[in-house]
Amino acid sequence: MFGMEVSLSSFWLVAIMICVIVLILVAQLSHFYAKFEEFRKDYEANIIGLAGQLKKLQSTMSEQLGEQRRQLRLVNELLELKRAEMTGDFEIVEEPIAPAAPAPAETAQEEEKPLPKPASQFPPINLG
Repeated sequence: MFGMEVSLSSFWLVAIMICVIVLILVAQLSHFYAKFEEFRKDYEANIIGLAGQLKKLQSTMSEQLGEQRRQLRLVNELLELKRAEMTGDFEIVEEPIAPAAPAPAETAQEEEKPLPKPASQFPPINLG
């Protein structure tokens, strides 16, 4: 009977130790899960911030690409013009320029205004 008591007491001792170990594991797991959630939130915030910066960078790069395309187009036009100038493959077109006629209302107003008289002498300045 004494042998049975030892085995029963060792059974309860082992059962209590297993319960303690399981509780410690659950506590560690919950601590790990809390840290994991905190890191996940930080990671999501960083990803959202990075996405905003990438959008700004993309818009800047698009503007620069458009500017480079415009410059390339202008350079190509200048090269074509220079090539035509060197080979003589261009035609000079002179168009007559018509003189601009002043508007009738403006001419009537200008004629009505008398011209100011030129000052023959400056007025004296009092300094004190």
